[in-house]
Amino acid sequence: MLRGHDEKNVASLIFVPTQERLPEDMLRLERIVFRPSGQPARIVCVGVADIGLARGSDNDLLVALINTYIEAGCPADGVITTTAYALLKLAGLDTGGQHYQALGQGLERMLHTTYHVTDGWFDVREKRYTTVSFRIIDNLSRTHGEPEKGRIRLDRRSTLRIRLNEEITKSINAGYIKPLNLTVYQHLPSVGSRALYRLLDVYLDEAAGRGDSKPYRVVVPMMALAESCGLLGRRTDHVRKSLESMHAPLLGIGYLQEVDFIGRGSKTTVQYTYGEASSPINPEHVARLTRYGVHRGVAEKYVRNLGDDVLPVIEKFEERRRTGEKINNEGGYLSKLLKEAASIVEEARVGALRAQEVQRTRKAAQGAQGKAEAEQHQLFEAQRQSVLEATPDAALEVVLSPFKAKQLERRGLSLQELDQVRSRVLEGRVTALEMDAAVNRALMSPGGLEALRQLL
Repeated sequence: MLRGHDEKNVASLIFVPTQERLPEDMLRLERIVFRPSGQPARIVCVGVADIGLARGSDNDLLVALINTYIEAGCPADGVITTTAYALLKLAGLDTGGQHYQALGQGLERMLHTTYHVTDGWFDVREKRYTTVSFRIIDNLSRTHGEPEKGRIRLDRRSTLRIRLNEEITKSINAGYIKPLNLTVYQHLPSVGSRALYRLLDVYLDEAAGRGDSKPYRVVVPMMALAESCGLLGRRTDHVRKSLESMHAPLLGIGYLQEVDFIGRGSKTTVQYTYGEASSPINPEHVARLTRYGVHRGVAEKYVRNLGDDVLPVIEKFEERRRTGEKINNEGGYLSKLLKEAASIVEEARVGALRAQEVQRTRKAAQGAQGKAEAEQHQLFEAQRQSVLEATPDAALEVVLSPFKAKQLERRGLSLQELDQVRSRVLEGRVTALEMDAAVNRALMSPGGLEALRQLL
């Protein structure tokens, strides 16, 4: 399973309409949508002539951008460096030639479409709904792809530097995100089914957070659901048919157990009953929690919501037990720590980084260069087989991941030099294995950076 994340405002509001085709002259779209919490939000999208509004598969690109940003370590400046190929792969889209043109058009729409959200953007730090105006992308630069009449053009060689809007990155950094099963997401057959999956997953996340009993159920007014999904038609029979086509793949994979349309006409509601496939949980994590007296239902809720992040919480609890802290009710105490999971996970992350830094300093002081080189060699050898077997495009996602690209930028490598790294591998002038070793050395020492430049 490919694990990813979704920003909860983006998933709840679906402010990019799911329809692939919009009227050519439609440069403004206004909707009233209801978040899973019941909060109404007014959304106005405004595009520019000759480019149009963001729509359809631009939702997939937005998911890819969010996950690229998180994978890059959530840089404070909101800037991510990636490739056109990597974005298409992460969006679950084909990497054939014509899709690079579609990618360029989608990024251009997200760069120029402005969104005004009234009383619907949740500020998780302030715990209130706010009014915001933004574009998804604030700035974009790229290599390759000859511009045509000022339009964005990309090809398989293109390296991109994209700055996401602060409203989105601020919310991600505040922790207003949820897990997203990218394997399921990418294999759903239509933009509509993928958008509905993300929206229903927010409903599910909130139901699990409230501690609702299984099977989880939600009831949504059909026409409000259509509005949330960006369906422009208002005929109830057409709306129902569109929603049924979105439901079919979700029922087929067991994410939904049952869908019932209740009532008639515009008063129809849709009742969703979630299936077992909707809430994959690690039974070993559940067992570790219940071993200390956490109620099974509570344990399943936290394991579903936190995934592997329950492990630092358990370790914190076990550490306090070992140090002799008086704990009268272990299950209750551990449940309290689970509510503080975000701070505990961050504390563990910072502690691990500090420990790594201390270890690196100690090794340097002891002059253990030989050992460090041996460890570096083992790292290269572990990656060797997968790099050798990959196609040049796929190998580059190992050689120059978003995280590595960001770190190289911080060490002074320019966008053009990053692009040269890609070109050398794609053209076969440097093997993927040689470039991977050079990139890793560049990340470890200033001398390695100069050695990398000599390959370009």
